[in-house]
Amino acid sequence: MTAVSRRRLLQGGTATAVAAAAAAPPFAGFGGLVHAAPRGTVPDVAWEELARGLDGTLIRPEDDGYREWGHPQNLRYDARRPAGIVVCHTARDVRTAILWARRTGIHPVARSGGHSYGGYSATRELLVDLGQLNEVRLNREAGTVTVGAGARNSGIYTALQPYDRALSAGRCPTVGISGLTLGGGFGFSSRELGLTADALERTTVVTAAGNFLTCDEKQHPDLFWACRGGGGGNFGVNTEFTFRTTPVDRVAVYQLDWKWQDAPAAFAAVQELVLRAPDALSCRMGGGSAGRTRAEIEERREVSAIGQFFGTADDLRDLLAPVLSAARPKRTLIGDRTFWQAKDFLYHSVPSDRYAVTSRYLDRPLPPGGVGTFMDAIDAWPGSSNPDGAGIALFAWGGAIAEVGPRETAFIHRSARFLLAAETTWAGQDDPALVAANLRWLHELSHALDSYGNGQAYQNFIDPALRDWRRAYYGANYPRLAEVKRRYDPQNLFCFDQSITG
Repeated sequence: MTAVSRRRLLQGGTATAVAAAAAAPPFAGFGGLVHAAPRGTVPDVAWEELARGLDGTLIRPEDDGYREWGHPQNLRYDARRPAGIVVCHTARDVRTAILWARRTGIHPVARSGGHSYGGYSATRELLVDLGQLNEVRLNREAGTVTVGAGARNSGIYTALQPYDRALSAGRCPTVGISGLTLGGGFGFSSRELGLTADALERTTVVTAAGNFLTCDEKQHPDLFWACRGGGGGNFGVNTEFTFRTTPVDRVAVYQLDWKWQDAPAAFAAVQELVLRAPDALSCRMGGGSAGRTRAEIEERREVSAIGQFFGTADDLRDLLAPVLSAARPKRTLIGDRTFWQAKDFLYHSVPSDRYAVTSRYLDRPLPPGGVGTFMDAIDAWPGSSNPDGAGIALFAWGGAIAEVGPRETAFIHRSARFLLAAETTWAGQDDPALVAANLRWLHELSHALDSYGNGQAYQNFIDPALRDWRRAYYGANYPRLAEVKRRYDPQNLFCFDQSITG
């Protein structure tokens, strides 16, 4: 499948496919939207009709490859197996799948990287997989890069590296560009370069009506606004993105590890540094543990800070000096790297197997009481078989992120100083009682940390247990997002438990 997709993309390219699709008539008999049909009620003849209309592949539960293509990245949601998977080889396949879904009444769900923390890129109905739309094209004269909706962080960086140009992208190499961008998107370059969404100059969206819309500041500017932080899966299916890129050269990186008992001093020193540091410095401060027994959990407790600096290692060492003296690490790494070496050094994948994550934004540092709450929680964590364990991560915010107004894009979290995430993981072999204990532990820790937040949460760390999610993810921008929804998806074809409604 991959070889076929790559060959077709090289022959035609996503732009060619979009042009062809825009002129192609829909299947005969496709009319208005019929609300979702229960799984199993779509007749085989309709599935066969869909398969014949695709440039790509339709995979059903009885087909080879279904297990590979059908399971989600977060196996917590592995019971949600689709009735059919459209493996899109062209942008036209996206339109074909949407129009077929409208006619049959089945619910379509698009998947790019599949990393939805809430499992919203998993479905029991029609899965529209965009992973093969992964072409990356650099326009050297304009300094822009155009990428297919299924491109991953690693693929985009690999294509850009020979030209020493980059955009601010996420830390996980396998995350898809679609979800990352549509929810905002941040990484270790964001304080210097802004969010992934801030570099977006143009995107192509297939609407519920099957129309291909090119969206930018002049064409469909309302939908373009919504695509910069309004969250994935809400307004249509994006098939292509064009970003502004920035020249990159050498940077410096650091990693500091402390003993568990030094966590209060380390958190205080690092946060104080971030508040006065130049935009060129990024930071992820974290702590946690892993294991099944109390002895294992206690032995594996750790606290660390890691980040990047757009400057030299000597200047970085000077910046970090107050931290190194206030909380002496047990291990210190500070060094010069190329931007691409730094990217590899900083890469870290999202948890494996099964996991849950909550988030909150902070307008001020996490105080000693909050650090103590987190440390006590780790000591009380019930454990699991997942080596990724449990813990918290505190990301430095601000810098270039704050230079964009909260209403200029759909991404409202511009004035926060930190993003705090809490996480727990478990494995398939863990018994239900232990899984329930992990989820209860995360709920109690999150509730205890809520008082330190500003009421907002990160939409790309989407949390199905979050009640006031409209305010937390979108704040005062939600009414405008609802207007965009009414305009482009009035019958709510693209919907899930925390989707925007008109």
